[in-house]
Amino acid sequence: MVRWKAILLAAVVAAIGENTRADIPTLKDAYAHDFQIGVCISTPVDKAYPPQELDLIARQFNEATPENCMKPDAIEPSENQFTFDEADQFVAFCEQHHMAIHGHTLVWHSQTPPWFFKDGDKPSSRELLLKRLHAHILAEVGRYKGRVHSWDVVNEAIDDGTHLYRNTKWHKIIGDDFIEQAFRFAHEADPSAELQYNDYNIDSGPKFKKALGMLKALKEKGVPIDSVGIQGHWIINEIPYPEIDKAIGEFNKLGLKVNITELDIDALGRTYKGADINGGPRLVRTTRPSTRPAVNVPTLLDREAVQYAKLFAIFHKHRDAIEYVTIWGADDGRSWLNFFGGVRKNYPVLFDRALQPKPAFFSVIGVVAPATTQPAK
Repeated sequence: MVRWKAILLAAVVAAIGENTRADIPTLKDAYAHDFQIGVCISTPVDKAYPPQELDLIARQFNEATPENCMKPDAIEPSENQFTFDEADQFVAFCEQHHMAIHGHTLVWHSQTPPWFFKDGDKPSSRELLLKRLHAHILAEVGRYKGRVHSWDVVNEAIDDGTHLYRNTKWHKIIGDDFIEQAFRFAHEADPSAELQYNDYNIDSGPKFKKALGMLKALKEKGVPIDSVGIQGHWIINEIPYPEIDKAIGEFNKLGLKVNITELDIDALGRTYKGADINGGPRLVRTTRPSTRPAVNVPTLLDREAVQYAKLFAIFHKHRDAIEYVTIWGADDGRSWLNFFGGVRKNYPVLFDRALQPKPAFFSVIGVVAPATTQPAK
């Protein structure tokens, strides 16, 4: 039945043509009573996207996260030299289209310029690094005070292995309290902003237990943390639905909102279950596309649709805990998974490269509005 419906939907969408996206339902309207539906946006916005894609973004989504323009290397490439142009443009676009803005990210082991960690020819001291972090956060968060609704204050700090914290310069130089300090600085810069810890693989396994313990300790210390972001970089046929369901509930019991921050489904699969842009590509499949087995795309998209529906059924169940679910890319052509571990054409999000809704789009809508899953003929 699922296969037959997907074929029918694909045929109808193809017959309708390119200029009828206004005739299909919108994600943001379908989930208006549950949570916001967000999207990752590249910058500069006016050069990164053609008009039809900007139209799709504005129509379908009501929350946005910048892909790169608010990361430390983009904002402060050298000390006290701030470059806000692209971030300003991103914020202006979101405000123009009434989209909530989520800042990404203030503290991360990647895409942070080396000057943060140096004092001449020697490493920075704890005091110097804290001073620089304080100044950076006050400048960035302060600039967008009252405009950026929420921030990923610290990103991917939990170790994938046996340790609690990833072995980064932030941790080595400042110590275990670097996360606490970052949240306190962000709260100082904008007391009204929602402050979030964001990470991948924290929905299951040992990393879930470490995240739960770390977040509980932060709450008990009175650290101003409001939410946890589960990066939804899941792999087709390997999505741990019961664990995701449990993790959302357990994090929420700590008094935290639980947002799905970077949702996509790797439709091709990979051997590495993480999302570490530094370490991951060495572990994923690197076979040249021409030597890979052919992909039966319609069958793949049907399977993806079913799995997206299962995920959104869980999110809908926890709608009181979730403020937003952010799709990591407006369409398949925008996805980082096309380049993770070598070039390979992937199919991870809800719109295809022609900006047409995929079966997964209709299955997601169908979770809350079954009667509107088919576009008008």
